[in-house]
Amino acid sequence: MLKVNTMIVNRWGRGTIFLPVFFVCFACSEGRQQTVSCESIAGAPTDELSTPDYEVEHQAYNSTFLRADVANLYGIDQDEKLGVVMVSVYEKDGLGVGVEACVKGEVKNLIGQENRLEFDEIREGEAIYHISTFVVSREEHLTFKVDGGIVATGMTHNLKWQQQF
Repeated sequence: MLKVNTMIVNRWGRGTIFLPVFFVCFACSEGRQQTVSCESIAGAPTDELSTPDYEVEHQAYNSTFLRADVANLYGIDQDEKLGVVMVSVYEKDGLGVGVEACVKGEVKNLIGQENRLEFDEIREGEAIYHISTFVVSREEHLTFKVDGGIVATGMTHNLKWQQQF
């Protein structure tokens, strides 16, 4: 069974449904991918998803959840054995304006097999998304470890969560 967490973000009194907006924006545009140099990010790590200035959002889902035109636009195969993980860093004061971040991580299954997550940065207007794919089996429990380094501050957010697909 595929668990899909719908993240609802309420910023400054306006509710935004994160995933549908993400899909609609990407379906109607010609987004671009860009890589940020991450060698200079070596700040103190934190397990917090939120600081006074920034918020980190993350989710993982099966690639079949993507609309076909969105998957095609970003070169993501729609396959029951392929998952997608997305991480975004936002300015709290900027009404959800994305900030440059260096995102890297890994995913591990219950028997200890690890795979590195190779993130692509996608920019859409003021939004910045970091997306990677991974292989998943049916009913599999996975542990994600993702580090998101904020370029402007050098602070690294360490994310860790478990999810069943």
